[in-house]
Amino acid sequence: MAQEDAAQAAQLHRAITMLVQQYQCRERNDVCCYGISVSQCYALEALGEHGTLSMQALATQLHLAVSTVTRVLAPLVEKGLVERHSMARDRRVCCVSLSAEGARLYQTIQSELVAREQAVLQRLPAEAREQVIWAIAELSRAMTTMQTTGEHKTMTCAQGDKV
Repeated sequence: MAQEDAAQAAQLHRAITMLVQQYQCRERNDVCCYGISVSQCYALEALGEHGTLSMQALATQLHLAVSTVTRVLAPLVEKGLVERHSMARDRRVCCVSLSAEGARLYQTIQSELVAREQAVLQRLPAEAREQVIWAIAELSRAMTTMQTTGEHKTMTCAQGDKV
């Protein structure tokens, strides 16, 4: 059973790697579309989905350090796509939200992404689509649970460096 689990885990790893490579064909700092980087696109998406967020909450959503999120957002603020403001009850806390222009861009990008996913789904048998969506959502939940409970193991490189 352990060998079967290991073989399935290896298959899952290969499948996820291939999927991620197809979906994430660019580096985080490369220009994605509409003159923004992939990381900036992720930030727009998080703000579009969750509304106004503190910098810490956005960093958590993006799995990045607050200082990195600050660098990611700076060009979006300059372009007028994101607005920064302080919380009324604690002026030290910086919050960010989409501007009207940022919300329009978010909607445009979301529409294009949904159209792409629709094209992908059309290439799958109709009877398998719900199961595929369910499986991907469950994989995501399982990874989130492992990360939040500390169950994931740190890999050790040959030189002893932690990854």
